[in-house]
Amino acid sequence: MEKPQKELQLPYTHLEFFDSYVISTFKEGNILDKDKIEELRVHLEAYYGDRKFVWLSNRKYKYNVNPLVYMNLIQKNILLGMAIILNGTEGAQNANFEKQFANFPFEIFESKEEALAWTNSLLEKS
Repeated sequence: MEKPQKELQLPYTHLEFFDSYVISTFKEGNILDKDKIEELRVHLEAYYGDRKFVWLSNRKYKYNVNPLVYMNLIQKNILLGMAIILNGTEGAQNANFEKQFANFPFEIFESKEEALAWTNSLLEKS
């Protein structure tokens, strides 16, 4: 298994940076809102610059998302897509609701392996 090139621990999430994708694992009970997205954007753009990447959201814990954040997630058009990794079927309904607000490829998976396969196919197409 590939090891992250960089890890970042924020008060509300743990980020693992790889060459062409990032895995975020939000902490229990948080709300992903505009302020957190602005902070994440700074870290993502600092790491990836103008390189395209895919965001894998590891839904290991329960947290809430303001789905409007997806509309302006990354302004530089470097986000190729987002994969939601469910831990069990709980959360699928929320992820499907969030998907309606994404203006980029957004898919839901039951395992990290499935999400990585999709990620690789997106990267090959770009």
